[in-house]
Amino acid sequence: MPIYSIDFRPFDYLTAELSALWWFYLSQGFALIALGVAVIIWPELLAFLAATFFIAIGMVLLVLGWRVRQVKRRYELFKRSFIIEA
Repeated sequence: MPIYSIDFRPFDYLTAELSALWWFYLSQGFALIALGVAVIIWPELLAFLAATFFIAIGMVLLVLGWRVRQVKRRYELFKRSFIIEA
């Protein structure tokens, strides 16, 4: 009967990372349930929430786009500093 040696370190790392924020997942679940109940009680709330969500995501994407542009520019400058011209 062969004995197998299994390295569980990658699984340990993965489960540690996923379970570190258990409270965040739990709070999101409660918040979404409360939001669903609020939208059922006040249907006009859904339009305001959707508009707020679109504005917030738009602002996040603008900032992300700006930061990606800066990182690319810095990377190109860094890369050029190592190029030796003949």
